[in-house]
Amino acid sequence: MTSQPKGPRAVQRIPAAETRALVRAALQKADGPSSLDPGSLRSGSVRRVRSLPSWVGRFGFLAGPDQFWLWCEPRPCPGETFASQFVLDVPPGRYFIEIFDAAASTWISRESAEGGPLVAGLPSTGNLLLVMVRSIPGR
Repeated sequence: MTSQPKGPRAVQRIPAAETRALVRAALQKADGPSSLDPGSLRSGSVRRVRSLPSWVGRFGFLAGPDQFWLWCEPRPCPGETFASQFVLDVPPGRYFIEIFDAAASTWISRESAEGGPLVAGLPSTGNLLLVMVRSIPGR
């Protein structure tokens, strides 16, 4: 796990409106629940994203009352492309994490983890990835 890089290789934040458009376009190709709609999510505080892998060049972050969506775009020449982790500052609880590869239009990872903060795997595919983090009710 690596922290967000500083300086010229710093991770760029994608504005919420652009993030919503990117997520909508990706989900239109998804073979999954049609109920997934980023329209109800707002711009999330960048401070919640504690750490991203060094291969992430741009990211967008949306938040709702019990879910968080992280859009990750790879750097053109990331240098490091091994599997790594992200860290998200969320309230204590159990969360379901699903990762969608937007270029391949397929769900590539599903796991659950304890949060507060949440540490989860983020595979490096070289493609645009959408990470959906949803709280598991009753936990």
